[in-house]
Amino acid sequence: MRILAAVSRSPSKTGTALLASFCLGVLIGPFFVSWPSAWSLAAVVTFLVLFALFSLRAHARGFPFLLLAILLFGLWRYQQSLVPEGLVTLADRTGSVIRVEGRIASDVERRVSIQQAILDDVRVAGEPVFGKLLVRFPLFPRVAFSDHVAFACALERPEPFNGFAYDRLLASRGVLALCAFPEFIAVSPGERAGKVGWFFSLRSALDGRLREVLPEPHASFVSGLLFGGSASLSQGLREDFSRTGTSHILAASGYNVSIFSLLLLHLFMQSPLGRKRGLVASAVILCAYVVMAGATPAVLRAGLMACALLVAEGARRRPHARNILLLTLALMLLMNPRLLLDDVGFQLSFAATAALLFVLPRVQSRFHLLPEAFGIQTAIASSTVAVVITLPILLWHFGQVSLAAPLVNAFVLPFVPYLMALGVAGMIFGKIIALPAFALSYALLRVIRIFSALPFASMQIGYARTAAVIAAIAIVAWLLLRAQASVETRIRQGRTGARL
Repeated sequence: MRILAAVSRSPSKTGTALLASFCLGVLIGPFFVSWPSAWSLAAVVTFLVLFALFSLRAHARGFPFLLLAILLFGLWRYQQSLVPEGLVTLADRTGSVIRVEGRIASDVERRVSIQQAILDDVRVAGEPVFGKLLVRFPLFPRVAFSDHVAFACALERPEPFNGFAYDRLLASRGVLALCAFPEFIAVSPGERAGKVGWFFSLRSALDGRLREVLPEPHASFVSGLLFGGSASLSQGLREDFSRTGTSHILAASGYNVSIFSLLLLHLFMQSPLGRKRGLVASAVILCAYVVMAGATPAVLRAGLMACALLVAEGARRRPHARNILLLTLALMLLMNPRLLLDDVGFQLSFAATAALLFVLPRVQSRFHLLPEAFGIQTAIASSTVAVVITLPILLWHFGQVSLAAPLVNAFVLPFVPYLMALGVAGMIFGKIIALPAFALSYALLRVIRIFSALPFASMQIGYARTAAVIAAIAIVAWLLLRAQASVETRIRQGRTGARL
């Protein structure tokens, strides 16, 4: 009780405790799916909150009840994200060929031979059905965001493959069924595009302009850096990125956006702009990137993670950085509680951003022998820390690890912000200005291909999930030992100062 009372009197630690309680409630939500009922849980949460607020007026004894209320609210929020029992969903209409219609509710992802999109407001055989549908259309007819489409298709349930829980990933996004290559497609223009449609149109126009000034595969590579996605790259090149652990730079994730933001901030800090102006300049570039990339949920998530990193760097106070990251996590889980356990992209984003915030400052001094020019030292330190901390997640979901990842990232990451900037300049000013972007893209792709050809670039791990648990325990133990050593160092320094 004394510890809780002390926490309740500390603004920073109080926020940490409350935010962590909500996230913990979401985390343990799957174990309490059917008990108690959502309405009963809501009543208990309301009672505990009122009781805690009344008790906190006089003393801190009500603080444990407030923590319990927040935890139960996390449980309730997870329950609310599940499909209600007895409801007819798309998953119940799989198997036979049937007439389907709906509205395209996502940006259309165009690959080499297909275009892929998510439908909502789905009707099957003329009846509305709960859930979203992932459709892989042929390249023609062309479809776009907010279009109304109708077709015939045999719906399928998403299934895991190679140990990866693909079905849970799609379920976290509300997708309950798949349709591959529908027939008899009818497309009618939508009327509700709005601001989201404007963002997608802007992204499509910029992407088209980029392909006018750069040849393939460099246009697709730079497009992936700027907007996320590797669908337009060849299968062989995507495998090269996977084997070298550099696929993250082609995804709109907190992983790469956070590293890019950190590199930009350090570059600005070394320039005449200084720390404060460099922080503002980095934030402006980050906001411009979010808008230019279409402001999709994945991009917004990456932007929030990167903002947490920038604010922490500007504040120079780790407790506040901890709360900023927890607040970001809590807001995202409030919007979609399924992200925490079912979305591997979210897990990698959060783990890598947390590593850059809290682990990197503890180990960056060990990289002091590396040159600081062009952000090389920061890039190598950041990529190494991110690769190590995300290792358990990669092992658990994919069962493989890239041994070449730290070295390749060290070569590639320092130059990615420059390639992004040159790509934007090429889009604005034309092919002549895009020549440096072509040269830099060629060099980076060449490095990735060379390392991908090495036999040890990627390794499949046996008993991968056991290895993931062991790696996670080892990382947590190392972090605890580092924290204990840091505390003991501060205590010794305090005693030395007192003697003097």
